[in-house]
Amino acid sequence: VEVEFSSDKGKEAATDAAKKLAMHIVAAKPQYLNPSDVPDDLVQKEKEILMEKMAGSKKPPEIMEKIITGQLRKFYEGICLTEQAHMVEEGNPKVEKALEELGLEVKGFRLI
Repeated sequence: VEVEFSSDKGKEAATDAAKKLAMHIVAAKPQYLNPSDVPDDLVQKEKEILMEKMAGSKKPPEIMEKIITGQLRKFYEGICLTEQAHMVEEGNPKVEKALEELGLEVKGFRLI
């Protein structure tokens, strides 16, 4: 795994955090860094699938919208690095929160 990052911490702390992040990436296999990197057509396709699943329900539109928003959040947790629970950090915080606490900003990653 190749991780591109910047840090406001010392080199040793940043390297350790980056190693843990690399282990997480290998285990979780995210496809995108964050939700804004997910192609619009993929998000639209997922929304269509969710709408089809709920087609028979008689829920009000505003409730359906909230359900879809929650389901999309779960979708992003599966494919976006920053939205995943960090598998290597204690307590499994969201990767985004763990990086923030460690003073790391990930600019990109690549599975080699």
